[in-house]
Amino acid sequence: MQELNHSNFSSMTSEGIVIVNVGASWCPDCRRIEPIMTALEKEYKDRIHFFKVNFDTEEQLKDSLQIRRIPTLIFYKNGKEVAERLVEPSSQAEIETIIQQVL
Repeated sequence: MQELNHSNFSSMTSEGIVIVNVGASWCPDCRRIEPIMTALEKEYKDRIHFFKVNFDTEEQLKDSLQIRRIPTLIFYKNGKEVAERLVEPSSQAEIETIIQQVL
């Protein structure tokens, strides 16, 4: 999963369907959803672009996105946020419900 930063965020989220996973390596819930996100990326690779943002190193981006808790998943379609953010998602099914709404 490619990492986004403040300089490439707009260009990488401007086309198609994008899921941005904001998290940190020290966060237990972030580590818990990592295999789920990897599986979803494989399953939807032809229809959705998956990216991550490092909560610790991307201070400016984190602030502009108003991230307060992690993990947070943000869903974009052609550069616009299109679904409710998932904060601390509990299961793959919860994430897939939003994916189906966005597709």
